[in-house]
Amino acid sequence: MYRELTNLLPHSRIAALRRDYFLRLGTVAVLALVALVGTHGVLLIPSYVFIEQQTMAREMTLAALEATLATDEEREADVRLSALRDDTVYLARLESVSTASAAIRAILALPRPGVQLTSFTFEPPAGEKEGRMTVAGMADTRNTLRRYSLELSALPFVTSTDLPISAYAKERDIPFSIALTGPLRP
Repeated sequence: MYRELTNLLPHSRIAALRRDYFLRLGTVAVLALVALVGTHGVLLIPSYVFIEQQTMAREMTLAALEATLATDEEREADVRLSALRDDTVYLARLESVSTASAAIRAILALPRPGVQLTSFTFEPPAGEKEGRMTVAGMADTRNTLRRYSLELSALPFVTSTDLPISAYAKERDIPFSIALTGPLRP
């Protein structure tokens, strides 16, 4: 047998057969491609459904976080507003409360020969309770201490002075502590 086959068909018929062959080959290739695309499309459906579910879950989480954030921001704004109101009330109350610096300035303005002041404590008036201030220091003699105590009691914003009797125990270089009560508002 020969390897070379002889085709006895006319040339036009060979061209028609060849054309039909390539037409069938193209049709099979197109159908295979359509089948391949269809199969891949069907296999992508679970992935698409999964992604859609994930997207919806993330959108719901985002909406919940936005709502929480909005309520957190509102809560934070309410806390800030409450703090500002408290500060406003406090500052308005400070207008009517005596200040330590004004009271100390008025006490330091008094003449005090022979008296050296070392410390002050101040408790402002609260409600109906009078303010309290303590003046401590050192006096040269009993007489200068008595004079200074009388000058303190003569101040218009002081209702009473309390100098313990034990302060008069020494004759010279007397340490003292005088408690002043009153509105303490010069």
